[in-house]
Amino acid sequence: MSDSELLNMTPEEKIEFDKLCLETIREYSSDTVYFKDKNSRFLWTSKAHALQVGADNPYEMIGKDDYDYFPKEFADKAMADEKQIMATGEPIINIPEELYHDDGTVEYLLASKYPLYRDGKIIGTWGITRNVTERRRLEKELERSYQKMQRLTRVDDLSGLYNRRYFYEYLEKEISIYERRDGEDTFTLLAIDVDNLTDINDRYGQPKGDDVLRHVASAMMLGCRKSDTCFRIGGDEFMVMLPDCDKVHAIGIAKKIADNVATEPIPMGDDFVKATVSVGIASFEKGMDISELISLADRKLYKSKRNGKNQVSF
Repeated sequence: MSDSELLNMTPEEKIEFDKLCLETIREYSSDTVYFKDKNSRFLWTSKAHALQVGADNPYEMIGKDDYDYFPKEFADKAMADEKQIMATGEPIINIPEELYHDDGTVEYLLASKYPLYRDGKIIGTWGITRNVTERRRLEKELERSYQKMQRLTRVDDLSGLYNRRYFYEYLEKEISIYERRDGEDTFTLLAIDVDNLTDINDRYGQPKGDDVLRHVASAMMLGCRKSDTCFRIGGDEFMVMLPDCDKVHAIGIAKKIADNVATEPIPMGDDFVKATVSVGIASFEKGMDISELISLADRKLYKSKRNGKNQVSF
């Protein structure tokens, strides 16, 4: 039938063409399409819908409802939506649905439901549901990839701690937060440097020196609270951010980290080495900027170095 013929069909031809369109939707739509009565029983459904529920053909589903094919929780939600549509006359568009199967798999669906009219009166509902499981899988993969990328840009490969770049980003945010706080709430910064790492590298080789850095990173994590954040700034330099922590409490955490480092011997082939760290403590005061706070922590760190290393200065 040509375009002109389609536009000039007789009423009988239009009825036949409508049937053709409906049968085409029934047979070839990849989305599930269905029509229901006021009791949510199927009046008409597509082949894709029958395949979804394991029915032999669409006609088998006529007179049945969602409870015959889906879990009760899923069917309850569908019926509630359909009752709302029939009561209000308003469609519900793009309803996210999750269909859980006995084998543990889940299908992600996106459903749109509408009132079904006859002679101006609502006699039921009809709807279209699209399976978006593959799209959701791709979205989750992209999200995981993005999170991995974000982590890689923030994490130091050797130690597993956050890196220098993220340290400055994080510190700037913390200063902004505490600058606006009322009262005397503060946070404290620990500057940590491994003692005599150059000597260890010269004697045992850099790979063993890297083992020392990893040991220090582990000792830092064990010595910190869950709310604290550890960073490797570069080389043998580390920082720890202690939120809601004044200098008095920071001293205890710093000493715990130093003790953790010093008490655990590190294997160096047939030998063992006990590493130590020097620590400097600086608490934030309103009006300080990033460079002032870091400079203060570094000065306290150098004080520990000058006074013999393996100690905490504040």
